Amino acid sequence: MSRQPLEGIRVVEFGEGIAVGYCGAQFAACGADVIKIEPPGVGDSARRLPPFKPGVAAPEASGMHAFLSANKASVALDLASPDGAGLAKRLCEDADLVLEGLGPGRMAALGLGPESLQEQRPALTMTSLSWFGADGPRAEWAGSDAVVQALSGFLYPIGETAGPPIVPGGYQSQITGGMTAFIASMTALIGARNGDAGAWIDCSILEAASTYTENGGIRAAYDPEPSIRKGLNMFTPTYPQTLYPAADGWIGVTVLTPLQWRNCCEMLGAEQLIDDPRFSTSKDRNERAHELEPILSPYFLANTALHWFHEGQARRVPLAIVPTMAELATLDHYAGRGVIQPYTHPDIGAFSAATIPWKFKSTPLKTGGAAPRLGQDTARVLSERLGVAADAQSQLAAAGTIQLGSA
Repeated sequence: MSRQPLEGIRVVEFGEGIAVGYCGAQFAACGADVIKIEPPGVGDSARRLPPFKPGVAAPEASGMHAFLSANKASVALDLASPDGAGLAKRLCEDADLVLEGLGPGRMAALGLGPESLQEQRPALTMTSLSWFGADGPRAEWAGSDAVVQALSGFLYPIGETAGPPIVPGGYQSQITGGMTAFIASMTALIGARNGDAGAWIDCSILEAASTYTENGGIRAAYDPEPSIRKGLNMFTPTYPQTLYPAADGWIGVTVLTPLQWRNCCEMLGAEQLIDDPRFSTSKDRNERAHELEPILSPYFLANTALHWFHEGQARRVPLAIVPTMAELATLDHYAGRGVIQPYTHPDIGAFSAATIPWKFKSTPLKTGGAAPRLGQDTARVLSERLGVAADAQSQLAAAGTIQLGSA
């Protein structure tokens, strides 16, 4: 088997939450040796996120945490104790990259800030993830995915024209922050391999999420009309850019160019719309979306989502099947690309989830994988990396400084 792309890279990850966990998961999937440091007894806060496996006691019941921690080693250290912080620092001094999501200033207060760690290892890269960055007027604000979506402008266009916007579920902002931090960290690691000094990357989840509305500021500067919410599934700059009910489900449609509009109309058997002056351009269709929607909707209802998907492919019209969650893992495209992979956890057992969202041509990636119990790897890592003997580990465990888990 070929070497994995990041084989030999050592990463130490400090929680909390999904953003830093997802960033670390990308490194683990690429073959890096990732040590996740968690508080004894309770673990990373992601362990308290659903879905939970019935009958499994905390902190091992979270499927979300098991997904984020696959292929990592769990080391349980009490960073509030001098011995625990000292062990963590020694692990970091042996690393190429430190990821942390403890909150602004927390690592420095523990003696684990970038200046302290890079004094011993100048080439070390440290990446900090927080909701609003390490400094600035919002640095100490509490954050959430919904708050970040609102502040970035992502939330405003979603929903009916009257009333509040619809808050999407899930953790899109944190996943985006984690992926952004991965890209930045990879850039710094490549620089370090080429002789650059170590870097400290301060990654704001808000700034990462703002990429979804990056043209909003430019539009506001040039468009005299303020942005308004257009209604359910109606978004600037074009229409149709929406979901339609089909005979058996839903189909996603995006029509932007003149050729796509012509081909879409021909596909539907609505040739009379091609040269209709009301709908000639994307701007026209967007401005008259409420007029166009009831015209197009009956056409899509006349056949199945799969029929329209293949018809769109044949005509180069961007269409996408919109599955239910139960149908998601059964899509031919996902199955063919290996998007859904098996994961395991000693207490949760086997489950399926999405794997790393890209493929490399020449180097394999870890798809799926096994997640550890809290502290499962503490004894091994302290022995192999730091030479801490078994009797010393027993003393640290008795003092509550470390947690020796079971495999």
